[in-house]
Amino acid sequence: MLGRMFRPGPNAFEGASAALLPTGARSVAVALAGVCLAVTALLGAWVTRQTSLDWLDSTVDAKARAALGGHPRLLDVLIWPGGPVAVAAMTIALAMACAARRRYRKLALVVISVPAATMITELLLKPLVGRTMWGTPSFPSGHSTGVFALATAVTVLLITQPGAGMPRALRLLLALMAFLVAAVVAFALIARSMHDFTDTVAGAATGIGTVLLTALALDGLGSVRQRYRRRSRPTDLVLAPDPRRS
Repeated sequence: MLGRMFRPGPNAFEGASAALLPTGARSVAVALAGVCLAVTALLGAWVTRQTSLDWLDSTVDAKARAALGGHPRLLDVLIWPGGPVAVAAMTIALAMACAARRRYRKLALVVISVPAATMITELLLKPLVGRTMWGTPSFPSGHSTGVFALATAVTVLLITQPGAGMPRALRLLLALMAFLVAAVVAFALIARSMHDFTDTVAGAATGIGTVLLTALALDGLGSVRQRYRRRSRPTDLVLAPDPRRS
């Protein structure tokens, strides 16, 4: 599925106004965004107002903490990429790279989607679901939301990289590495007893879904704008030939 997203469409490399998602990848993005929304909603309904662990979290959390729970310093290092400072710094770096290359639609994706995912988690879902562990709202995980939103944004940015500048195999590898880092952060959060399994899954779903929906919305707005520009262009006048010159 990820490989299909990296197969560019005919309009993938049109410069600053190029679509974020190639035509063939949009149906995949819609399906993934739908799955993310469903997962977040179902888990949120399951753990609403929960103050103790259920059987799923108890089982997965115990295994994660048994594996790495005795290495707190290592876990702190593994968690760092999902922290607010790291996420903000990487978001700014991505935005600056897009601005330097005049990829304004990509710039809009980065500066809108990653902060939006964080705000959805912190200002909407945590108060709405009301799950509290260790006295603080925990669902979804803000660390997981941020790092998975970044991984998804990086993947979308890589989709339309010109093939001459970066081979498709390398772009796919970089995208997989971004998601691997995000998964490691989520695992470390569980092992460090900062979050439970369902917190991290919902955070990942929120981050991925928000970025994909933002990309689809920006592409939709771009298509409407292009159609409007075509309609507003003056019609070229075609003059009939002068019979006296024939």
